[in-house]
Amino acid sequence: MSVSVIQVTDLHLLADTHQKFKGQNPWSNFNRLLAQIACGDQPDLYLLTGDLCQDHSPEACRAVYRMLAERMDQTGCLWQWIPGNHDQPELMAEYKAQESSVVVGDWQWLLLNSNSGSPHGELADSERQTLQASLDNPKARFQAVAVHHQPLLVGPGRQGLFYSELPEPEAVAGIDSIPLRDNGWLWQVLCEQAQVKAAICGHVHQEHELERDGLTLFTTPATSIQFTADINGFELDPAPPGYRCFELLNDGSVKSCTERLKSAY
Repeated sequence: MSVSVIQVTDLHLLADTHQKFKGQNPWSNFNRLLAQIACGDQPDLYLLTGDLCQDHSPEACRAVYRMLAERMDQTGCLWQWIPGNHDQPELMAEYKAQESSVVVGDWQWLLLNSNSGSPHGELADSERQTLQASLDNPKARFQAVAVHHQPLLVGPGRQGLFYSELPEPEAVAGIDSIPLRDNGWLWQVLCEQAQVKAAICGHVHQEHELERDGLTLFTTPATSIQFTADINGFELDPAPPGYRCFELLNDGSVKSCTERLKSAY
């Protein structure tokens, strides 16, 4: 039996549910997307892949994480979240602990924390050790990995590269200036494991499917604002918010598509 997963990412929610973020109302976008999803079949699992909160004070962040956890519980579905660079993981944990993995059917999702305290991502030694242990002792036939920061670059002329492979990293602007900085460690480790069938990330606010060494990275439109692809910088794209759907099959294959918010919702 296949497993259905929906990835929702880069919500950038605010404690004031009426406040806008760069011209968008994050809570409105998020609730409308959930309403659109609810008109079809609910997934077996929701994955929220970071940058959940745009506020900064502990009080405001707690309010966002509390409201978000309550809203996700209302879906009646299994769900997990991981932090992004805008998040405060210790405050998230007050409302729902971040698990290192979740198993649904024949699939185990490995959930990584790439929050480094800076805009770019890093994997702490403890995070690497936990991941390696999960890879060495899988709890399901197949595995997939979720992380906030992109392990492969997405911009023009550098798609699929590691940040450490850039000849002039100081010339890179936009989202590729703050990716996962790990010298390619994560990707290389994952590609050594035959049971790992996909990796997903948030952070880029764009839709991509990038293949390297036989493994595909799926990136996903944000529920908040979108960034224009194929430029060396940050520029807002007027495209509507979106999410990504996965069908994980019992032969280890992965089917995926993105959906955008329809005006009816």
